[in-house]
Amino acid sequence: MRPYQVGTAAAIVLIAAVAMFDSRRVLSPAPGTAPGDVGSAWYPFWAAAVVAFGAAVAGYQALTRPQPKEGVFAGAGSVAAVAKLVIPMLLYAVSFAWLGFYLATGVYMGFFAAYIGRYKPWWSLASAVLTPLAIFLLFEVGFRLILPRSIFYPGIPF
Repeated sequence: MRPYQVGTAAAIVLIAAVAMFDSRRVLSPAPGTAPGDVGSAWYPFWAAAVVAFGAAVAGYQALTRPQPKEGVFAGAGSVAAVAKLVIPMLLYAVSFAWLGFYLATGVYMGFFAAYIGRYKPWWSLASAVLTPLAIFLLFEVGFRLILPRSIFYPGIPF
């Protein structure tokens, strides 16, 4: 048994349960919506339900599977592998203030595809351009939600 993994899974299930409870109005749409309309809480409710299910499965597996003898961070190579993921992610999050969501996502996806994934340059460029474009079309055009813009916003559309 891995008590820390079980505890983390239980905490995530609890957080997801709170999110599901908070969006419980999904079961009864807000007044003024069309009959059969699921309302605005549909996505948060089911996203939290999927997270709770995944955490419950992970907790069950941690309870039932034997623990390996060697620890997760067996050597410096393991720590370096985690740092290769965490440091770019932190820089990505911090860069939102200047680059906005779309440009930061493009840089992050291109970097990740080239550096971590070792994709060919044209595939890295394609992921750097197409991912933010798809997110832009989905959120700004489809859902009409404005995500954080860059400091270059008046000059470029995002």
